[in-house]
Amino acid sequence: MFKQYFTSENGLFKRFANTPDRVYPRPFFDRNNQLAQDHISRIFINSAFSLLGITLILISAYAMDYRLLDGAPIWAKPIKFSLSLILHFLTLAILCQQLKPQQRTGKTFTLFGYLAVASMIFEQLYISIQAARGRHSHFNGNTEFEGLMYQLMGLGAFNLVLISFILGIMIWRYGDKNNSGLRYGSISGLLIGSALTLYYAMLMTLPSVQSHYVGNLINNSTIPLLGWSREVGDLRLPHFIATHMMQALPLLGLLADKLKLSPRIVLLCATVILVIMSKLALDLALAGQPIFPT
Repeated sequence: MFKQYFTSENGLFKRFANTPDRVYPRPFFDRNNQLAQDHISRIFINSAFSLLGITLILISAYAMDYRLLDGAPIWAKPIKFSLSLILHFLTLAILCQQLKPQQRTGKTFTLFGYLAVASMIFEQLYISIQAARGRHSHFNGNTEFEGLMYQLMGLGAFNLVLISFILGIMIWRYGDKNNSGLRYGSISGLLIGSALTLYYAMLMTLPSVQSHYVGNLINNSTIPLLGWSREVGDLRLPHFIATHMMQALPLLGLLADKLKLSPRIVLLCATVILVIMSKLALDLALAGQPIFPT
């Protein structure tokens, strides 16, 4: 009985076998109900799975290493970055399925896709190494080497945002028009979310700021898991809202398609609300006020 279950045509092995028509997870909104098996889709999804493995290692380090840096666990930052990058590459893998194979695998998108993956590897490795050393990876110019690496991290972060912006433009020009809500949500989320993410990241690097904190910390009280300050302004909140517009707006567009709502109205309202929320969060942070004060 067990042998038949594992070897039969409809058995467990058949359902999970690495066959040409079933290799990667199936996004429920793709027209063919599965990710295409081209090199750009594979590198995005493989990057996400590789990061998942790295995250498990980092969580193990978090459980065994109790050191703190500025009052926070030293492994918290690399874990949060890893989780964020997993979501980013899954988003790229799924949303790029709206493009035809020849567009998705063209020279331009392939070049910037590989640059994004290389940047991800560099960023995650350096952030993790600095955590192991008990040193800051961001806003750290204490040594010439660390100052150089921080500048290179800025270039890497730009590449990670650039690929999502390019994908938004390509979906705008060439994307499948059958699901208009998903298409509009992808375009607005990728373009506006990428632009705002880059803008807020640049604000943090200004000589007058050079931190995601605005104000003087006393007890370093933070929001659990997220790590946002409850004492001073924190520029990570508007950055968070902008970055996750890339997932929120496509999902809302998909929901509008499913519920037969007007995708233009739904996405216009949602985009305006999210942009206003990020602007209010920015103003609050620049005023030195926490979003959830102690």
